[in-house]
Amino acid sequence: MRYKILGKTNLKVSELAFGAIQITRIDQKEAINLIRFAYDSGINLIDTASSYFNSEEILGKALKGIREKVYVISKSGKRDKKNFLQDFNTSLKRLKTDYIDFYLFHGISKNNEFDQIEEAGVIEALVKERDKGKVRFIGFSCHNPAVIEKFFKVKDFSILMIPLNFITTEYVEESLLYKFNQNKTGLLAMKPFGGGRLMDIEICFKFLRQYPQVIPVAGMQSIDELKQNLIYIGKDDNLTKTDHKRIKELSEELGTKFCRGCGYCMPCKEKGIEITDINFIEVYYKQFPHDVFWNIGLDKKVEVARKCIECGKCSEKCPFDLDVSEIIKKNIAFFDGLKKV
Repeated sequence: MRYKILGKTNLKVSELAFGAIQITRIDQKEAINLIRFAYDSGINLIDTASSYFNSEEILGKALKGIREKVYVISKSGKRDKKNFLQDFNTSLKRLKTDYIDFYLFHGISKNNEFDQIEEAGVIEALVKERDKGKVRFIGFSCHNPAVIEKFFKVKDFSILMIPLNFITTEYVEESLLYKFNQNKTGLLAMKPFGGGRLMDIEICFKFLRQYPQVIPVAGMQSIDELKQNLIYIGKDDNLTKTDHKRIKELSEELGTKFCRGCGYCMPCKEKGIEITDINFIEVYYKQFPHDVFWNIGLDKKVEVARKCIECGKCSEKCPFDLDVSEIIKKNIAFFDGLKKV
């Protein structure tokens, strides 16, 4: 494993970070073994969040005895001081630690969200926790490049988590990348595989290799996935003409209006629709063995999704401005088409 300096933090981190939301899908013992295998493979940067189900609890157990050798990222989506600090202290407890290396404001994707945490004194409150030694570095995660100027406004911010892949490239336009470099911003890239939509992992890593200052955060739920990612992150090859042609083909095929699986549209309070699972039906069909695909309970979830009243509340919460109801309908149609085969 190779290591890089993460911006102005001056910390030497592995060139691949472990995204720990997907470990909540597997058996806890298996998840702990996976985290330890990642550590033994050289990964020393792990990302989680207070909202990632029992991810923090699993990490608290998995990092026993090696906590000081691993850098942990966690996040809270709360916008008021009381609930944000409650999330922060709960994260400390779940992770079984006295400090968190990076704590971020989760999903600051609108200017009014940033204004809200600033006016409510939440940023100031987190800075105080940092000054007490309970957190080392702070910043936010974001799905909207229009909010980035807010990041540069706060001198205490050093870490920014952004979506980045060969379709989502808004954050690496020349002028913005220049500002990141001038500011020595520690950049973490979520959705390096487009939330599971971009199936050519090798090309995804080649694309990211153009931005050596960026650390990709890849969600993984098996040792096989981890091994595959380790192979590709360890290479030095760059994009070829054939790769650029393939990227063009994939980009035109997928477009920009696709679900990244971030889960911000959840929960569906109107009908209880499992939106992310529904919107990933086609991805699941391509990724899973068919006997597995037909036994993960999608039939029941699709029946619930048919009750969608297109209220639009999920679309309002989507940081990518997607018509979520329309995506739900398309995936139901895809599922129904499979049933007829």
